[in-house]
Amino acid sequence: MLKRFPIQVHKVVYPHSPHEIDELELRIGDYIYLNTDAVDNSSDGWAEGISWLTGSVGYLPVNYTERTAESDAWTLHRVVQLSKSTTPSLISAEEIDIVDGHSISIDHDEREKRLHHQNVIVALSHELIEGTSFNEESENSVDKYLRKTLKPCLDLPLVQGNHNSMPNSSQLSQPQHIQHQSECILQQETPSFEISSPHAMEVAKKRRDMEIMVEPISISTPRADDTLSINSDRSNEVTSLEASPNQSRRLYIMRHGERVDFTFGTWIPYCFDEFNNYVRKDLNMPKKLPRRQRCPDGWQNDSPLTNIGLYQAKLTGEALLECNARIDHVYCSPAYRCVQTCMSTLEGLHLRNKFKVKLEPGLFEWMAWYPDGVPDWMSKSELLDADYNIDASYQPFISDTKLNECVKETTEEFYTRNYETLRKIIETTKGNILIVAHATTLDTCTRQLIGAEPRSTNELRQVIHKIPYCSLGAVEEMENGVWKLVEPECLPVTHSKNPRFEWNVLTAT
Repeated sequence: MLKRFPIQVHKVVYPHSPHEIDELELRIGDYIYLNTDAVDNSSDGWAEGISWLTGSVGYLPVNYTERTAESDAWTLHRVVQLSKSTTPSLISAEEIDIVDGHSISIDHDEREKRLHHQNVIVALSHELIEGTSFNEESENSVDKYLRKTLKPCLDLPLVQGNHNSMPNSSQLSQPQHIQHQSECILQQETPSFEISSPHAMEVAKKRRDMEIMVEPISISTPRADDTLSINSDRSNEVTSLEASPNQSRRLYIMRHGERVDFTFGTWIPYCFDEFNNYVRKDLNMPKKLPRRQRCPDGWQNDSPLTNIGLYQAKLTGEALLECNARIDHVYCSPAYRCVQTCMSTLEGLHLRNKFKVKLEPGLFEWMAWYPDGVPDWMSKSELLDADYNIDASYQPFISDTKLNECVKETTEEFYTRNYETLRKIIETTKGNILIVAHATTLDTCTRQLIGAEPRSTNELRQVIHKIPYCSLGAVEEMENGVWKLVEPECLPVTHSKNPRFEWNVLTAT
């Protein structure tokens, strides 16, 4: 527990959803209290912290936060009058006598109004804590809430608004009209004031000297390929699968979708009866599972996808289709969750029956996580029986037997294995390649390809926490033969957590 000083205040810069019970959820707009010794002595980049918004305690990746001023997380508890003289910083003399948010010098009706006002603020604070859409707007809401709370402490001179008359926009030409709109926005954001204090007048003069001129935003017509435009025209969509000599070669590397075991925990004992028949226990679980030789034990290290995971992959495929992304070859990790993700992505691309997917064990994740050896994957015949379009004749660059020899591989050897596998895939193919594998694959396959050194174990662990389900990376070959990471054509897929609903909570009295 964080009970000793010194304490650091960190601002959340990346959201984080807990994967373990002792992890702390990070939300944009929140601040985290961290023990300085814990941060300095952490060997894996994780430390225990306390949420400013919720008060919850848990472990978090420190690199998802950045240190900020301690005053950013200060909370106003009380305002105490130090003098009986009227202070211009307060709206009225009654507001001086405030202790812990309660006025001690107002009548009953006024007290009821103040109480209602406080309830509104509490509701706003609760909304910020319980909300599921924490973004830049939510962060601004927290900032506005703090400013509103600290308003009685501000010691500003009395001011009097001065509203200037504005010309009629209908009398302006189009460029002038756009500039006029921008000027209106600026004047609304920063109104001018007549200031009675000489010192305040000097401050206002300095502020006017520091004003920044903002050019009006130019208006452009929608592009034909803009997927958000109502004028988008997809009649000229490219559907050819042949590599174009005028287009740079691209590799698309994708992580699998949401998996059942990480979503539901220990699911096998509850989803199989005494005859080893699968029984669905949640709408997000698969309706049925394919037959495999070792059932249900085979699913222990070879988890299927949830229905959300299948939909994530299909959405990504549809997005690639809308962007006219060309795919010429498809490779996949033999893990069942990757095979499912690959097929759903090809379904979204309308290419499910046009490609025979090549299963490559060399693309599998770090074998140090599998001390018992290669998981019991489904065989090619079992996948074909389950209607997966697998290339049964493909000879992998690294066989299952050879992969078993990598159980004690180091982080650097893991990077090299994935990279060498990708190198062989590139050298034996032409055109664009889609690879569906694991979170690590996005980094291990591209790191050395772009000329960088393999990461350390701690660095790899920090990176994979930023690669959620169905993340898609893209690497493009430049004219000089150098590969470079580029922004994928399609948008990422983002969604919030949806915890399990227990109907009997409604029966509680």
